[in-house]
Amino acid sequence: MTRAPDKRTLLAYCGLYCGDCMGYTGVIADAAERFKAVLQQYQFGKTAGAMFQEELAGYDNLVEMVGFMTGLRCPAACRTRADHTSCSAKNCCIERGYFACYECDEFETCEKLRAVHVGIHEEACTLNLKAIREIGLDAWLESGERHCYWTLDADGDPGND
Repeated sequence: MTRAPDKRTLLAYCGLYCGDCMGYTGVIADAAERFKAVLQQYQFGKTAGAMFQEELAGYDNLVEMVGFMTGLRCPAACRTRADHTSCSAKNCCIERGYFACYECDEFETCEKLRAVHVGIHEEACTLNLKAIREIGLDAWLESGERHCYWTLDADGDPGND
């Protein structure tokens, strides 16, 4: 029986929560594996080549992309990965003795933090770090109100689910 990791270890230094991450959970990789298996089971390549040649002219590219997506898995939470030695947020927190960036008064304007997720998780990290600072880490972990870029709207604000 696999023991669930401590929720605290799933908080990355930058404010992302690995427990919600598509790489850590494997949700994309699992879906891609199922899709790949269905394509193989029904030999869809034959259908693509015989019936929908124009519409599925790029079928081989699709199969290649799906194959790539089956490998989109993180082997462990960011905090526990020894191979994340170049993460500027992690290194800064360790140097300063912080559990995560929320303990730093400069996280909202920090270039080291911004550099970690340029164009993808910046807003989510900031929202998470602000919430942790406001209500405390344990309350934040229990609340389940965490943000990732896919939970935000085009302006970087929490989406309306």
